[in-house]
Amino acid sequence: MQTEKKTGKGKPTITQLENRIKRAVIMVDKTKDDKEVYFDDKGVRLFANDEYAIVSTLSHSHVFHKVTASGVSRPWLYIQRVIEIALANDCAVKDSRDNWTRSFSRLMDTLKEKEDKTEYNTCWYVNIYLFNIFAPLYEIDETATSAFLTYETYLHNIARNSFLLDEHTEDVTNKEFVDKVLELERSYMEEMESAVLLKAKSDEERIKEEIAAMGESQLEQDLQAN
Repeated sequence: MQTEKKTGKGKPTITQLENRIKRAVIMVDKTKDDKEVYFDDKGVRLFANDEYAIVSTLSHSHVFHKVTASGVSRPWLYIQRVIEIALANDCAVKDSRDNWTRSFSRLMDTLKEKEDKTEYNTCWYVNIYLFNIFAPLYEIDETATSAFLTYETYLHNIARNSFLLDEHTEDVTNKEFVDKVLELERSYMEEMESAVLLKAKSDEERIKEEIAAMGESQLEQDLQAN
């Protein structure tokens, strides 16, 4: 009975290739117009071509088509622009394994040194957008904390959209907008019973969480290296 011959060093086996495909964040057909960057410090991968853009994390991926019913997609436009900026500027750093990776923080430091702050402002704005993608908006669970966060996010969006759609007879400042949205959200929760949402954590629990976070970061580095 013949056994599978091992390949030379540096050449992955069929099993290794299959494992990489299973663990891949997202798979797309590559073309000459494809652009992609991975920011190791943020754990986010940005991909764009002439048809769509993708924002990928370890837990979810978002696809934005270039053209929508309202015209050119702004997320597609911004994501593609950030990729172009990252590819054209110094944002390389060495990771814990002494491998070169791209760092969003390094990119911001590089852009901040330029006299023209257009690229810096663009990346700063997109950074806020990416933070929203990392928010608990896309988490759903049976735990009391997760259930409440899902419900609270829902009420917050209802309050914000309700105020935005109202007819305003006077100008509304940014601070007045925030105050009104919070006021509406509080009114929605008036009849809610008070309950402990976040319990105090012991030192042991905090250490375990830090170890788990380090493990997730190492996993993404391993996937990137392979």
